[in-house]
Amino acid sequence: MNELRLRIYEQIINKNLGGKTSLFNKVCGCTIFISIFFAVLVTENSIDYQFGDQIDLLDWIIGGLFCIEYLCRLWVAPLEEKYGKGWKGVLCYMISPMAIVDIIAIIPSFIGVRAELKILRIIRLLRILKIGRSEKFKQSIFHFNYALRSKSQELQISTFYTVLLLLISSTFMYLAESSIQPELLGSIPRCLWWSITTVSAVGYGDSIPVTAVGKTIASITSLLGIGAIAIPTGILASGFSESIGIQDTTSTNQLNKNENSIPEANSN
Repeated sequence: MNELRLRIYEQIINKNLGGKTSLFNKVCGCTIFISIFFAVLVTENSIDYQFGDQIDLLDWIIGGLFCIEYLCRLWVAPLEEKYGKGWKGVLCYMISPMAIVDIIAIIPSFIGVRAELKILRIIRLLRILKIGRSEKFKQSIFHFNYALRSKSQELQISTFYTVLLLLISSTFMYLAESSIQPELLGSIPRCLWWSITTVSAVGYGDSIPVTAVGKTIASITSLLGIGAIAIPTGILASGFSESIGIQDTTSTNQLNKNENSIPEANSN
């Protein structure tokens, strides 16, 4: 029994797998995505009317799998030092944030939700929080944080450029169009909304210039807006590349260190 418990624990924490994702976590990940997919799909009335019972049955099965996962994590919790030994470890795990997320993901499957209680169906989408357990997700968050920290100065310069572009373009648009379209572009704050939608390439179309000067300003703003999007994108991409490169170098050094330690141990 202790050996089975240890194997389940190793599957949960991806231990001794050479960086690969364990079968346990792969199944959990697939179950989460399937659950979220059907939770989104069932909000369509025609699909809910035609396949609601089948989707509810599938949701019961998914809920059962989540229960098994929760019980497995509960069983092996005392093996982790941060929770403690015995019942103390179990109780500490039960009040941990991720364990609470697990409970939130399980409950909606067994509360008998039907069409008149669709708001409760949306609660099932909270299962997306379980993705936080994924090692890939944790690595992506780490790389993103590294990119923000290491490139903070470059991002500040990029932000300054964008704000300056918004202010200048909205001011010129106000001068060009305020007398022609006072309701839409009759103030700098209104022109600022136009400038934001233009620079971000959204272009809702609720306020557009009609004069030749205004269209010229809009054209220049659109072209300069490409830089406002591309510059921070390139900065973040560079930060991601650096973070991944550092991680790969660290992993390679650790692997070489482990390989070098093996002959030394054999020679002794």
